[in-house]
Amino acid sequence: MKRIGWLVILVILMTGCTSESVANQKADEHAEKVEATAEKKQASEEQTETGEDKADTTKEKEETTGDTTEDTFMESPQAPDDSKLVEVGATHSDQDGKIKLLAYAPEEQQIDVGPMNVTIHEAKFMHYKPSPDMIDFFHGFSHNESNFDYVKLRVTVENTSDQQTNFAPVSHLETNTGEKKGFQDDFYLEELHGDYAAGETRKGQLGFILEDAEKETLEKITVHSSDAFQNEESVEKGKSYTISFE
Repeated sequence: MKRIGWLVILVILMTGCTSESVANQKADEHAEKVEATAEKKQASEEQTETGEDKADTTKEKEETTGDTTEDTFMESPQAPDDSKLVEVGATHSDQDGKIKLLAYAPEEQQIDVGPMNVTIHEAKFMHYKPSPDMIDFFHGFSHNESNFDYVKLRVTVENTSDQQTNFAPVSHLETNTGEKKGFQDDFYLEELHGDYAAGETRKGQLGFILEDAEKETLEKITVHSSDAFQNEESVEKGKSYTISFE
């Protein structure tokens, strides 16, 4: 009888251990499932955030691209940025020096010289005091390189043909006081003169120092373009246009 009693006790103990083991195993499995679910949820959230980040990045790129496709012009390193100067008498200073707007002609004009289309967006007559490190640059353009007046044109030039064309939007210009300047006097150096590839468009500015003109005497300038040349042959004679200042 004692032996049977011990066997019964042993069976009870083994059954209890087995039940506890099964319970522990089920608890472990449940914990693993909970952990896996949490990891899956976290991964899903991270993927969603990544998708949102990508969408934001794409949106930012699209906005940036949209900004760069606007009708904008790069300012020249030869002179201060005058883009905000629209009122006569206004001034602006930066690392290049100080400029003052003396006269302004905001009216847009267009001329066609054969296949070359020229848009003159604006003209400004300004007084310029270059910074000390810029003065040397103007030795070859003026007798008074530290303090001078100049006229600036902002233009767009397009070759509408399917052939390379040589062209200068400003071959020379003349003020109402009789002062003349040629394309070689342009100190902005933005390569608006020369060969234009088929279908090429260039935007930029041209600046010409005027030695004789003054605010009180400069009323207008007459601008003459060059001929349009293809294969060294003139396909269209140059044209002229007049810019009147306020």
